Amino acid sequence: MIFSKKEKVVEKLFFDHYARVAESLDHLKELLAAYLADDRKFKDASLRVHQSEQAADAVKQEIEAKLYAGAFLPINRGEYIMLAEFIDRIANQAETTANLIVLTRPEIPDFLDDDLLVLLDKAIFSFDGVKGALENMNSDIEAVKEAITRVVTFETEADRLEWETIKKLFKSNLDLARKLHLRELVEDIAEISDLAEDAAERLGVMVVKRPI
Repeated sequence: MIFSKKEKVVEKLFFDHYARVAESLDHLKELLAAYLADDRKFKDASLRVHQSEQAADAVKQEIEAKLYAGAFLPINRGEYIMLAEFIDRIANQAETTANLIVLTRPEIPDFLDDDLLVLLDKAIFSFDGVKGALENMNSDIEAVKEAITRVVTFETEADRLEWETIKKLFKSNLDLARKLHLRELVEDIAEISDLAEDAAERLGVMVVKRPI
């Protein structure tokens, strides 16, 4: 349980951090949808992805500063620092995916449009489950388990869709260089759900390790 004022501040910062990371994913969705629609506003969405990633990183650094200043017992501080790092990797991946689109301008065939959008939705749904685990980590271990199960379910669906999309891609008549370029985009998007699962599992380990 969280008792001290310092620990309550850190708890609030974790939710602030989650919100900034979630924003980066929402802006990545805006970017992808605009890019697929040949809407030049995708560049504006890319800027918002970067801004959200930077904001998330700033909150993560604030979390670390509070922990080093004495929030939580020393034995637990490293666990919280690692959890913040795992969550922050998702914003980093959103930025990586945005950079791939903006800098390399992949030529995306129409038959992949829906798959890419759904794949990103699965990744966002995976990350949504992390919030449920965060909200209950200090009060309800069963709710944490249920939230982690939701994360894993969406990650598994994302894995399946990633496989099917790449299979469809390589069965097409596109040239090999274009196939490889597009596979990188598919894998970058799918990596978001993998990282969400990593963060959820890290949080689950923290809860299980606590003394009863």
